[in-house]
Amino acid sequence: MTHGSQPEPPLDATFGEWLKWAFARNGYDPEERGVQRRFADASGIPVATVSRLLRDKGQPDVGTCYALGVTFGIPVMPLLVRAGHLPPEALEKEPPPAERPRTPTTEEQALTALGVVDETDRAAVRGVIAALTAKHRREGTS
Repeated sequence: MTHGSQPEPPLDATFGEWLKWAFARNGYDPEERGVQRRFADASGIPVATVSRLLRDKGQPDVGTCYALGVTFGIPVMPLLVRAGHLPPEALEKEPPPAERPRTPTTEEQALTALGVVDETDRAAVRGVIAALTAKHRREGTS
């Protein structure tokens, strides 16, 4: 049995169908004697659980989904959807990356970010920075 070149089963396929596909794709022939034990040893998933899942006798728990993702080197989120722990919409609603304030990279950007926009005030701030830097150098502090 070879599913290695087969397309991934759709999200509404049974978990066992998907697992058989994933096995074949990763070099495990689900029909081969001893392959369930070999996979169980590689993944840390009990062999009874592997056997049950391949026979479509239940769904994996969250921990098993995680172990499958790690073992197969795939994202866990789709596995959680396949196992029924999350709705399919979860794959469409990826949270946006956390917004991080931009760190000023130049002195001008830093002064603007601080709200110091008048050129006379900017010169005064630069003078204070220069005086503090010189003081720290003299005293050997940072």
